[in-house]
Amino acid sequence: MRNLIISFFMIFIAVIQANSQSRCDKECLKELSRGVDFIQFIYTPLTMSEPFKSYYAGIKKLATIPEIEIGRKDIKVALIIPQNVIKSYSVVVSDSVFAYIFKRDVGSYIEIFYSGDESKDSLNSAIQRAKSAGFKYLIAPLTTNGLEIVNSDDYDDLIFYIPTINIKTVQNPNPNLFFGGIDYEAQIQKLLTKANHKITAFGDGSRVSDMLNNLVANNTNEPYIKNIEGSDIKLNFLKNNYKVKNSSIFLNTPLIKSALLSSQFRVFELTPHILLSTQLNYNSALISLTQSGDRKNMYIANSIMTPDSQLETLSAILGEKLDYDWVAYSTMIGMDFIYLNYINKSAKAIFKEEMQNNQIQYNINIMRAGNYGFYFDE
Repeated sequence: MRNLIISFFMIFIAVIQANSQSRCDKECLKELSRGVDFIQFIYTPLTMSEPFKSYYAGIKKLATIPEIEIGRKDIKVALIIPQNVIKSYSVVVSDSVFAYIFKRDVGSYIEIFYSGDESKDSLNSAIQRAKSAGFKYLIAPLTTNGLEIVNSDDYDDLIFYIPTINIKTVQNPNPNLFFGGIDYEAQIQKLLTKANHKITAFGDGSRVSDMLNNLVANNTNEPYIKNIEGSDIKLNFLKNNYKVKNSSIFLNTPLIKSALLSSQFRVFELTPHILLSTQLNYNSALISLTQSGDRKNMYIANSIMTPDSQLETLSAILGEKLDYDWVAYSTMIGMDFIYLNYINKSAKAIFKEEMQNNQIQYNINIMRAGNYGFYFDE
């Protein structure tokens, strides 16, 4: 479906370009031909002849998404994307914005400014381009490295929403910065209510894994922490490992390694007291990658509460699983925050989560992994 939508609009823009009715020049079309961003030009004001209007309405009906009045620019938001750093999340963020504006059924002008990396020169250049284009509201999926650049008085006239960072990890953020990152520490603390006194944590040496292991260490007493790095996974250290046996084990590892570890505890007859994971492993694929016996005592923290089926469907059309992707979820909440607080204060919120002290406040549910999916722990 997504390819169909892209193909339609590629043909649509190309034909109008030939008739000199489009604001998309040759360089713009070159970017579009790379499959980059069809968000921006869908909402760029165009002079449309009647045949194209009917094609536009037809594709919207086929995609089960609402009709948008061409020319309306109710939402004007820039995306600052360090694509070489966040990689696949670049698409997640842009697709989430796309799904949100269709859900709202409002005219929008969304432009993406790629920075490549998070160096000072690269980010400043992208932000300045957005600022020069008249954007005041920016969604920037950054790491803590990039945050140091935008947390500057030079940009105090702009509103930044950072979907990837929780304010707890930031020192002295400026008041124009708003955050939507998951509160991993709160998730770990809630998971610990299920644990016994003996704590183990596994990681893979990545930045996220090290952060989670540090949070486990800061909230427990002398946990056993072990990193399993690289693709050549050797688990002989589990044999007769009394530190792991009957412990509450945090799987602060990516999905594949978490699934492998959960099976090996049984192989080495370690019988964990309980298996625990944060949002990191809240993924539908976990069910197919693990045996029912291996996840019998598995508990996973989740802060995603999908508001309605239509938004879920819109995300699915674009290839995103809103139920399981917290970056997508956080990005949509950020769009809702900007729309409600700076653009249309009389509109009704889509999401229940609220912004408090510049940070989105998430509920945390403890989920169990069943045979057909996740369910709430009672």
